[in-house]
Order: sequence, then structure tokens, then C-alpha cells
Amino acid sequence: MPEQGVPGQTGQVLNGDTIAQLKNNLLSYVSGSLQDILPRAIITLGIILFVLLLRFLLLRIVSRRNRNHVGRLRWRTNTFYFAIFLILLLGFPIWLPSLRSVATVIGLFGAGILIVFKEIFLNLSAWFYIMIRRPFEVGNRVSMNGVIGDVIDIRLFEFTVMEVSPRSMGGQSTGRILHLPNALLWTQPLGNASKEFSFNWNEIRVPVKYGSDWKTAEKILEDIASSSTELISDSDRRIKNSQEEYAIYFARLHPGIFVEFQGGAVVLTLRHLSEPRTRRMTVDRIWREILGRFQAAGIELESDYHEPIADGP
Repeated sequence: MPEQGVPGQTGQVLNGDTIAQLKNNLLSYVSGSLQDILPRAIITLGIILFVLLLRFLLLRIVSRRNRNHVGRLRWRTNTFYFAIFLILLLGFPIWLPSLRSVATVIGLFGAGILIVFKEIFLNLSAWFYIMIRRPFEVGNRVSMNGVIGDVIDIRLFEFTVMEVSPRSMGGQSTGRILHLPNALLWTQPLGNASKEFSFNWNEIRVPVKYGSDWKTAEKILEDIASSSTELISDSDRRIKNSQEEYAIYFARLHPGIFVEFQGGAVVLTLRHLSEPRTRRMTVDRIWREILGRFQAAGIELESDYHEPIADGP
């Protein structure tokens, strides 16, 4: 008569053997993985340390030779992104030895990644555009998406500006720092008031009361314009740079006075070139001269004059 085994003994023995085998397989897998990963991790760490040391030494040299704060900031930012790029470039073949695997991953997940991270890719591509094409740089005064400000930092996903009030309110800093995504470059027009052409045309409208000596007022404005505004000539380096890079040409660069009759007053318009950051101080200086000299000459300003609303470009 065949022997009867104790129920459950064989199953327990088999389960124990299976568990032991699984443990051995797991240990072998972990050991093999560590043997494969550890050298790569050590090499990658060495690459990171080498690149960071190289960046540190480069910044030390730049800080000694370049005393300009904006220039040093630009070097720090650019070398940081270049260090990341160099680490990825050197570490890529270590962790992904076969380009075929990369193509497979891109084929499987590329479309989904592009949809999910669309804004990130747009910001990155705009950053590359900023670095290569240079539509603006740190220190430029720009306007975009209803914001006016001086650029104080440019990063991978955003650039930072110190907000500036509109020209009608003086064009001076408000003290607020605003962060704008780089992707706005693809959808919003960009205005740069201090890169391609370093000057803005500014107009000061002076309403002289009808019946006053407007010709004397015109001569006074001409004298003030020649003494209180920056006189720009064709030989100015900033003008030459603009003409060489773009088709920017003005037949007249020196200040001009234009006369028209509006709203019951003789309106004298002083048109002159001014750098964006000095505009308010220039306007203040001109108006102080106008008020003092008009009073001395007995010329009255029209207090009821209201500037017409602009109806076109």
C-alpha cells in the first residue's frame, strides 16, 4: 500500500525552495545591476565635478578681468546652462550606449511628452532663440504683452524685468519685478527701446495762448532744444551701428520745432531724440527752462488746451 504523505508538506517544501531561488535570483540581479551601474555612476559624478570645477575657474578669471556687474551676471548665467549641456552631452553615451533605444523611446512616448510638456518645450526653444538671435539682452528696455521693463535676468524658462511705468507717466521704475515666460516671444510682439536703435523720439507740446508772440516762443524753444537736449549726429557710433545692422535712416537727427493751430492755441511741438532712461530728466529740464523764459518774455500758455486723442499710428 503506497505511503500517504502528510498533507501540505510537499507544498511547503516547494514553496521554500521557490522562495530561496527567488531570493538568490534577486540578489544576483541586484549584484549584477550594481556592478553595471556603479562604474557609470562614478564616471558621471567625475564628469559633473570636472565641469563644475571648470566653470568655477572660468568665472574666477572673468570676475577678475570684468568689473561690469551685468557682464559678470551674463557669464554666470550662460556658463551655468553650458555646464548642464556639457554634462548631458558627456553623460549621454554612458547611460544610453545605443541610439536605437533612444529612437524607440522617442517613438513610443514622444508624442505624449510633446503634448504634456508643450509649454516647457516652447520656453526652451524661445530661450535658444534668445541666446542665438539676441532680440534682447540684460540691460535692454523692452515691452511685451502690455509690460514695459528693463531686463535684469534671462533663464531657461523665463526672463525677468524691472517694471517701468508708461511714457505718459514718466517712464521710470515702479520697483516691481516681473517674470515673463520665454514662450511669449512666439505669440507676442516684442519692442526693444535700447538695442537696435538706442534713442526714442520724444515730443513736447507747448500750447501758446492765441495772440501771444509765438515766433518769439519758437526761438526760445530752439535755444532750449540746442542747450538742454542731447545733440546727435550721423557720426555718432550708436547711430552708425543701427544703420549697419538695420535699414534705419533719419533725414534729420537734430531737434525740430513744428507749429500748428489746435483747440484755440498755437501749439509748438519740440521733437528731439532722447535715451529712454534719461527721458524724464530731460523733459523736466526743458519744461523748467520754458516756464522761466516764457514768463520773462511775457508769453502766456493756453491753460484750456487739451491734447487731441490719437486716432492712428
